[in-house]
Amino acid sequence: MTYKSNLTRSELAACVELGKALTSELDGSRLLEKILQKIKDLLPALNWSLLLIDEKTNELRFELSIDLDIDEVKDIRIPLDEGIAGRVAKSQKAMIVEEVEKSPFFSNRVDRVSKYKTRSIICVPLVYGGRSLGVIEVVNPNQADNKTVSLLSIIADYAAIAVENMRRYRKIHRLAIHDDLTGLYNQRYLYNTLNQLISNYKRISAPISLIFMDVDNFKRIVDTYGHLKGSRILQELAQTIETMIEDPAFAVAYGGDEFVVVLPGYDNEEAIKKAEQIRTAISQTAYLSNHGLHVTLQASLGVATYPDDAKDVTDLMALADNAMFDVKATGKNRVRSINELSASVSSDLANRK
Repeated sequence: MTYKSNLTRSELAACVELGKALTSELDGSRLLEKILQKIKDLLPALNWSLLLIDEKTNELRFELSIDLDIDEVKDIRIPLDEGIAGRVAKSQKAMIVEEVEKSPFFSNRVDRVSKYKTRSIICVPLVYGGRSLGVIEVVNPNQADNKTVSLLSIIADYAAIAVENMRRYRKIHRLAIHDDLTGLYNQRYLYNTLNQLISNYKRISAPISLIFMDVDNFKRIVDTYGHLKGSRILQELAQTIETMIEDPAFAVAYGGDEFVVVLPGYDNEEAIKKAEQIRTAISQTAYLSNHGLHVTLQASLGVATYPDDAKDVTDLMALADNAMFDVKATGKNRVRSINELSASVSSDLANRK
């Protein structure tokens, strides 16, 4: 159903003003706040919500809301075709529901969580390039007619452009700091973040540990299973590493079969323990099992800590790398701290005297 009606000059001016602001705004939080604030100013109601389609699950989720506690509803997921919002997102057609109790589409899931009482709803889709991006929902509006829907639809058109721009910007930003193959962070992110962490050390006085890791005999694995399966193994290995760490720790695809794990707040002893957990998890995981294979891996890991071992980023990376190479040279499939390496070197020198 298409809604047509005449808008006042002030309403049209407000739409144009919003359009200019939205299409130039890349900051996600400010962009979405501008959308709902303008709707609130133009369309008095009980509450106003913006729901976006999660690209991974293809379900609607609450992105932002005014006069509705977002923390209460942030975990709600609405399948396309469930409720009024889901139906609007799927059909890409606006709906006015003046009495929700008489609507066969209304779902009271949000009401049960929020304790609000929904009587009427205006819901319009956000559509870009033929794809549904989400919906704008106005609950218990003071006025619910075709003119209101026309105004809301114009805002939704601007909002769809803005949301698409925001998603593209985020995607470009993500590609700039993530490894294409594994999805882990890349070297650019590693060095930028390490420099920031070390710069902050004087303020927070928390150690920063680093694990440098190399897969043992990976060339043999590639020669056996081929490069494509070798790449798949690296993807699965990245997932193993990620399951073993929590924020603010992060993992980096350093290059080829080398990985780095950064552990803010970990001292050397804690980092060695975490490295051993990662090594054990890798050795106990069967890779390519979804492809009918059972490939096992081993890894050599070196550990260094700032400021106990290193004076700067370059030093920290080099020392962890040296500890890892010592493992490679003395049997592989182990964890070694640069402290152990230094102690070992000192012992060898003492024995030679």
